[in-house]
Amino acid sequence: MPKKINEVFGVSEEALKKEGAFNGFIDIDSKFYVDPHLLEATKVPELDNSYQNFKDHFKDIIRLLQTTKHSEDTFFRAAHKRLIFPELPFVSLGYSTEGTSGSGIGSGIAYKLTNTAWEIIEAGITDPVIFELVGLIEENIGADRISDMVICIILLDLLAYSERVAKNLNLNTCHVKARGKEFLLPAVPSNNRPTVLIPQDILNDLPVACGWDDIDLVCAHNEELRNRVNEIIGDTWKNATKRITKRELKYILLNYPELLRDLVEQYKGKPAEKYDFEKDQSGQLIWYDIAKEYAEQFPLSLRVENGITLENILQMVLNICSHFKTLVESNGLSVTFWNDSGQLRNERFAQLLFFGIADAYCSANNLDLSREPNAGRGPVDFKISRGYNARVNVEVKYTSNNIKSGYEKQLPIYNAAERTFHSIFLIIITTESIKALDELIKFRQSEISSGKRAPEIVVIDGRIRPSASKVK
Repeated sequence: MPKKINEVFGVSEEALKKEGAFNGFIDIDSKFYVDPHLLEATKVPELDNSYQNFKDHFKDIIRLLQTTKHSEDTFFRAAHKRLIFPELPFVSLGYSTEGTSGSGIGSGIAYKLTNTAWEIIEAGITDPVIFELVGLIEENIGADRISDMVICIILLDLLAYSERVAKNLNLNTCHVKARGKEFLLPAVPSNNRPTVLIPQDILNDLPVACGWDDIDLVCAHNEELRNRVNEIIGDTWKNATKRITKRELKYILLNYPELLRDLVEQYKGKPAEKYDFEKDQSGQLIWYDIAKEYAEQFPLSLRVENGITLENILQMVLNICSHFKTLVESNGLSVTFWNDSGQLRNERFAQLLFFGIADAYCSANNLDLSREPNAGRGPVDFKISRGYNARVNVEVKYTSNNIKSGYEKQLPIYNAAERTFHSIFLIIITTESIKALDELIKFRQSEISSGKRAPEIVVIDGRIRPSASKVK
């Protein structure tokens, strides 16, 4: 099983929680992001001035762009330089014992962002909040890059926080110099690599700027504009961000500055709600405890006389898939696919849950079977290497997503691969209609009938059924 940060540093979960630090995983990307909307309300003393520093950074850029005459002048270049945010190693959101980094914003994306900001300012919008909203309208900028941008700006505050937590918990530490200041940061004991800890109360699974509920497009003083916009993008910001592309929304906002002002005011008035790590509704952390519990309660023997070989690796992984199917359909694991509100958790939850249980079974059986380090970012890969390379790729999919598209994308890769590569589509039924699944199974059969290789399909019913006592 993977380890959490507290396990790496040899402290209890409670101790890390008391310090308010995010307790992520090793080598598994987190889908939590630093939400700038939460900075103003944080209770972390080292971050008291973080939001002001964040706004000041962009106020300087706005001042530069207000003076800009053309994209080659000194002011534009200075603004562009301030919008480049390098990748930051050792930040514990996508944690790795070997060091990790985020997406960052390079010169190319920064140049486009500078141009967009310049256009917005030319339209009369000078509130620095616009930089918190660029993920809505700028290509290649999403929650991850906004998060990295925030981290880069408030880095010294986060280093001071990490230093205090390290001291309070007596963690292994190392000296780090950043921007002319020295810090004693938590360091991974195995290799002494520094780690930047992130407070939980500035994290969200989907920052406010990226996830709009049914918030009306107001434009209260211009009914004609409101009606015109409604025809194009609907009457809520949720429709605006779902129905049209970022490029189209950007065009509309730049051509209707009043609409952009409305967006800014709605955003500023929207309450900042941090992620509830106790409930963990999206299941980003709870899968770990569920996987451990089920692996212990329902052990699986995978032992073979001569160990895993080229010939039996596929069957071993199919056995794991079959056992996972039993856990879901007969041992109550299906319930975990749905949160307390009855909403289906993201497909990634199921991927991580399968990975956690499979990893536990492999470890328990001392199998010469290792997972690829990208587990949790997509498919779960198992591999063996003993004079040859044999690999089994398991892709977990919900029927509520486009299963045929994913399968067809795998086909050319699978057919071009060596015979030591095997692929399994583990499909979890999460919808009442299974028409798409039936069509996919027929499609696979036609591929095999024509002499082609096709990934295995394992079907699991993940729908919640009434208990036997309630069945009439």
